[in-house]
Amino acid sequence: MARRTAFLYDDRMSHHVLSDSHPMRPIRLKYTYELLQGYGAFDAENSRLVSPRFATENEALSYHTPEYIEAVRALGSGDSSMNPAAHNFGPGDNPPYEGMYDAAMLSTGSAVQAAEMLISDEVDAAFSISGGLHHAMPNYAYGFCVFNDPVIAIKRFLAEGMRVAYVDIDCHHGDGVQSIFYDTDAVLTISIHESGRYLFPGTGFEEEIGVGQGAGYSVNVPLAPYTDDETYMWAFEQVVPPLLEAFWPDVVVTQLGIDAYYGDPLTHLALTTSGYLQVV
Repeated sequence: MARRTAFLYDDRMSHHVLSDSHPMRPIRLKYTYELLQGYGAFDAENSRLVSPRFATENEALSYHTPEYIEAVRALGSGDSSMNPAAHNFGPGDNPPYEGMYDAAMLSTGSAVQAAEMLISDEVDAAFSISGGLHHAMPNYAYGFCVFNDPVIAIKRFLAEGMRVAYVDIDCHHGDGVQSIFYDTDAVLTISIHESGRYLFPGTGFEEEIGVGQGAGYSVNVPLAPYTDDETYMWAFEQVVPPLLEAFWPDVVVTQLGIDAYYGDPLTHLALTTSGYLQVV
């Protein structure tokens, strides 16, 4: 039987601009949606195009502090009384921008809605295209990320008593997700990425395996710059499928960052489109 799938997207996700020079450009989401629509990706009976909802403040509070949420709201509305640096906003990676709160809440709500569609057995797989903001920390922005939608979605699954495996193939280490689940065995986090010796955020080394009840449930595969398809796939196959089989999660949450692609201007891995598709 064909898998039931959902693609969560709305043009509201593409309208904000972080800055004129910022490398993360939300308009790419619109281009991707239009390309998929042109291919007829949403025409099949088992394929659903879903307009996402905003996250609630309580959902955001499952990970972020009240002070931080209020700072994002204020900075996104141009409140000059708020000190951006107190929450790591400012020139560079994390500029405050107009509409920042709404954009972050929509992206987060999309991920939570995807989780809820799986919990209710509406679909077998759901893709939140604006998500994967895995660096955001409870009280500050980090690495282009304002609210950490993977963490908040995972917490929604945990509230149902589900075991969750998180597999992160972004070229950067999934530090925010790892840190919050570092001491629990309810979530297995696996991150395969360019080594922190060469790339932000400078973490994700082999010895980072978790603590206490979570010891052994954080797994990192740091790779050297210019790792190609063959080497990447060998490393992935040695680690990820066996761990997923042993852990046997109720759900797999994935962060599918495409910056391991060989042409990415900010990173140094060398996957081709073929290699990337094999991993997915």
